Amino acid sequence: MAQTDPNSSQTSTGTPRDLTGVYSDELGFFTMDMNVPGLSKVILQKLNMKDYEDYRAALEGKKGAEGFGIHSYHEMFQKMEDTYKFCAECRRLPSNLPDPRALRRCKRCQNVYYCCKECQRANWPTHKKFCKTLKLVAIDRLVEWLVFTGDLPFPTDVWPKPASQVSGWDDWFSMQGELDNRLDAVLTSRYMGILWSNAGKPRPEEPELRESVKRVSTEFLSRPLTIGMGLLNFGLDPCARPLTVHVVGASHNETLNARVSDLDELVRMFPGTQALQVVMVGPEVVDGSITRPPLSGYGPRGQVYISAKKGFYHDFWETLVETQEVMRPDLVVGFHPGFHVSTGLAEGWLPTLLLLRDYKIPSLFTMYNEQELKCSLQILVDLECRITAHGVNPFSSLKPEQVQSSPNKPVAYCHSHYVAFHGPVEEMDMCEEQPEEEEEN
Repeated sequence: MAQTDPNSSQTSTGTPRDLTGVYSDELGFFTMDMNVPGLSKVILQKLNMKDYEDYRAALEGKKGAEGFGIHSYHEMFQKMEDTYKFCAECRRLPSNLPDPRALRRCKRCQNVYYCCKECQRANWPTHKKFCKTLKLVAIDRLVEWLVFTGDLPFPTDVWPKPASQVSGWDDWFSMQGELDNRLDAVLTSRYMGILWSNAGKPRPEEPELRESVKRVSTEFLSRPLTIGMGLLNFGLDPCARPLTVHVVGASHNETLNARVSDLDELVRMFPGTQALQVVMVGPEVVDGSITRPPLSGYGPRGQVYISAKKGFYHDFWETLVETQEVMRPDLVVGFHPGFHVSTGLAEGWLPTLLLLRDYKIPSLFTMYNEQELKCSLQILVDLECRITAHGVNPFSSLKPEQVQSSPNKPVAYCHSHYVAFHGPVEEMDMCEEQPEEEEEN
């Protein structure tokens, strides 16, 4: 999807702060065209779509996959690659060049393009800082397709030690029995072969592919483990009692092609889970297998029950939570809410943030980087939310993400930082007795 620059508290080229609208991806398209004029149109054309409204219709299930005009694996990967084809120095698209075939890909990273040797030489002092990382991005971008084929994530084990003793991904990978065999199964899978037979790029060496499979797996698993970290942060134990988690601001990132088993790692993280219900709520929720009614009671024993509801969270609260048709949350999580990006998005989030504060709901939000964390923290402090924790997420995705329309920038990682808050800041008791001054003799 088109995204805003995750490395800035504004959009990557200074998108107006008062840009409004419900859909965060519309902001992404706007930013994309500010960096590379016409790039959003290229993306829509490759998807066989006329405009942004057509794109939204597809996400909302009003346009079937057959309407995308993709007839082969090779065509699918080629169209995806075409959305990254523009000169990284002069920012011109193929259609704006005298010879559209003049673009050449950097041989080192297999990611960025240049229209001529002069542009490549001029861009090298900047590009050389990011070239190695962008090579990883290019590999992961293709390997991520295996999530949609069902090859990833690979099967995982029940955690043999308490979640509180698992400090990050190194610990997590060390707990996976027969890890090498599981990675080998992915590397030799049918769809891995199809991928590199049609990607139009040389297949990476096996060690590079193994690491890519691991990175892509961490991105998929980062969401359930971040929810688990939130439970630990607030002392909530799903083994002691059934719990309900609401994911606010849910979009196609969480719900497109989502499966009812996507958060099952939580059961392995907390073996002996009584019941865990996760309800995803947001105006950009996409219809699919998890778009089913939330439960009015506890979920099935020993399972994670996922449901999704389209709409604003404050409306969801008034119509379903307050009427007790849906369980009140023990924890609320927001993945990359983005309310720091523009005034319009911040205003859209305001009723939800105030609701979470005033009803004293334990809440945890994730960010792409430290700068975004600082901006988000300031907004929450200004709203007088009581911050309970913030910092680096030990279960951040390890898969690097480039800014599509501006690749020569520091990469970002999904859920890399977090902030937790609970209720309002308590006012100081102004009536507290002050120590009496001693009388002078």
